[in-house]
Amino acid sequence: MAIRVSLPRTSPPDHGRLGNPLSDRRARATRSRIPGLFRVFVGLSLLTSACASPPAGPFFALASEPPENRARIYLFRADDRPSLSRVRITIDGRDIGTFRNGEYETLEVSAGSHHLRAGLRSIALVAWGWNDQRIRLEPGKTIFIQLSVRLSERALPGGRDLEIAGRAGGAVSENVYLQIQPKSKALARIGVTTRLVP
Repeated sequence: MAIRVSLPRTSPPDHGRLGNPLSDRRARATRSRIPGLFRVFVGLSLLTSACASPPAGPFFALASEPPENRARIYLFRADDRPSLSRVRITIDGRDIGTFRNGEYETLEVSAGSHHLRAGLRSIALVAWGWNDQRIRLEPGKTIFIQLSVRLSERALPGGRDLEIAGRAGGAVSENVYLQIQPKSKALARIGVTTRLVP
């Protein structure tokens, strides 16, 4: 007949600095994760604060009138409700730049028809909306085109509703709009902008 003796299980003794090598590795791993997370947090904070910084170019100034065979375009963004989204502009496939709220650019181009394309980029650099316009420029003329980023609402299919503060229902998304403005209205808005810095 065999007798079994069972002893109560106890945790291994804590030997402090000279103790169990397995628990020492776990402690070191935990300590090394905390500074890494802190670095990620600081990096993200710096990145978002850099994205939210105000435009840094020179303040608005009228450019000279275009020669008789050319035309001038002013592109500006002065939204009433600013967002961190940026608007990337191309004319005839040539990249003009990425506009933040409060920035403008002026271009002298040939008279005639041009293809203007605006793409909205969010913080995550995902395209939210695009807008294409064909514009016809008369020789010696200047036009002002306002870029604006606005929220738009649409109904969700299948009767599903999304609760949006201040709205009855539907989905909301940011879109980019291009509007040719009369000179008097444009100068009132563009006067507080700074030049696009590439």
